[in-house]
Amino acid sequence: MLRRERALILRRFAFGETSLVLHVLTPSFGRVHLLAKGAYRTTSRYYAVLDLFDTLELEWSHGTGRELDTLRAGDLAVRRRAIAADLGRYRAALATLELAGLGAQEGQPSPGLFARVERTLDRLAGDVVAPELALLAFELGFLDELGLAPALDRCAACGRRAPAPASPKASSVFSPGAGGRLCRRCAEEARASGRRLLTLATRTLELAAELAARGPEALQGRISVGELEKVRAFVVRFLEYHLESRPRSYSQRPVKVAGLRGSVTP
Repeated sequence: MLRRERALILRRFAFGETSLVLHVLTPSFGRVHLLAKGAYRTTSRYYAVLDLFDTLELEWSHGTGRELDTLRAGDLAVRRRAIAADLGRYRAALATLELAGLGAQEGQPSPGLFARVERTLDRLAGDVVAPELALLAFELGFLDELGLAPALDRCAACGRRAPAPASPKASSVFSPGAGGRLCRRCAEEARASGRRLLTLATRTLELAAELAARGPEALQGRISVGELEKVRAFVVRFLEYHLESRPRSYSQRPVKVAGLRGSVTP
């Protein structure tokens, strides 16, 4: 059975001397594992086509019970060369692909996840949004795709809307285990039960909520480096709690974008 679909390469590694094994994400078939025979040969029809970060049009033969389907044809749909030219954007793109690989399932349609990954790679290939901000927006969107989006403007336990902060320095209680922000009453009950809680600046939660609702373009130039780091810290902690692991790409030391002072600008 032949299948043809847009695809993004999540992982690739050598198989034998000239072939490649590909793990790809597709909108209709989710995660697919492919064997690209002879891909390293300069005469191959796949030569210089099967790159990370690019959107491809792939055709493969699918057989029930196979560990690897066989790639038959591949064409480039969208090239994103600019990502590999900047270390910060490159690392953010690798983290995006790793998360997508953790969330995608074989045989399960993933149109929403595919669209979010493509949108993030487009942002990373451009020069409008800082890579840290683009990755943070994807992390929040990724949690939403999994049905794990943190409660940011409502209590995760009772659902009541959070009150307006009394001052710019107001703080809120946050619980990864409970699913997000907690009101005072629910926080007291959680403490009494022995649950571990975090105290975060309310401003941090408000920035995360705006980022999730409006996208990174809405915060570009408006969020300071310190604010971005605080939002990222609790989002990554929340992500790792629910994944029950730390993605390998997150162990890399962060890359500072040159020229940053008061706001995040590329």
